[in-house]
Amino acid sequence: MLVVLMVYTGEGYSTLLGLVSDVRFPAIVAGMCAVVYARAFWRARLDTVGYRARANAGWRTLGRTLREFSPLFACMAIYEALHDLTPVLRPDVVDRHLVAIDHAVFGTDVGRWLNDHLGSPTMTSIMTYCYVSYAFAPPIYAGLQYFRGKMDAFRDFSLAIAITAFIGYCGYLLVPAVGPYIFQAHLYPDPLPDWGHGGLLNTLNKMKGSARDAFPSLHTAMTTVVLGLMWRDARRLFWTYLPVALGLYLSTMYLRVHYAVDVAAGFATAALALFLTNRINTWWHDRRAAADVPAQRVVPEREKASA
Repeated sequence: MLVVLMVYTGEGYSTLLGLVSDVRFPAIVAGMCAVVYARAFWRARLDTVGYRARANAGWRTLGRTLREFSPLFACMAIYEALHDLTPVLRPDVVDRHLVAIDHAVFGTDVGRWLNDHLGSPTMTSIMTYCYVSYAFAPPIYAGLQYFRGKMDAFRDFSLAIAITAFIGYCGYLLVPAVGPYIFQAHLYPDPLPDWGHGGLLNTLNKMKGSARDAFPSLHTAMTTVVLGLMWRDARRLFWTYLPVALGLYLSTMYLRVHYAVDVAAGFATAALALFLTNRINTWWHDRRAAADVPAQRVVPEREKASA
């Protein structure tokens, strides 16, 4: 679908060039590959003798790991491509409708209200750290489950993240919105407390640009998926990450990135993704289990009589 969109818009070459020239994605993949290979090479010393055997063990482990993590890498690559494509595909935005929903429910602009009542340098710093945790919590959790050998938990997480991303990316195209800090710039003439030029938030917003990626809030959706699976599979991690996750939900509006309706849509996206993940993987494992059971030979009645 992404290739079709790139061809349709005539942006295929520039989009691919942007993906290749962006060092962030290759750096993440290369860093993970180095860690995985080094870990496998070191652990192989217990079972194999000789450099070549250990090197082969490292390459086998690396290949298997790249295959397992490929859906997560694909989600990252597709987001980077849509970042450049959504302004071309959907030049007109629907932010005014999202603002109207917020006004109908809350009677105010939630981000403006939070800034006026909670705004402070300390709060801005806390909200920024919580918001940025989105980039670290999912891959750290995935890595912990994978390297601990909890493959069912890892694959549930991988599938849930892929479904969440797919729903979110469809939302970007169906409900194109740029978010409050762009659409309602007149409402936020004042910088956030302790948000100076060149700060982390400015850097993030420059990277984001005018991409139509406000609805639904994937910060909210992905974080909720992480929390949901942590509750089931890693309860201690759940309680550790919960305060940060709650701060992240608030930060999406405090930092003027999302409307409240975006956050609500993020919760709905996560709930649907977790529901579908459970159904799909239950069906898949039942199907595999049934295929592994030897078929029972049915003895014809005439064979019974002759016996």
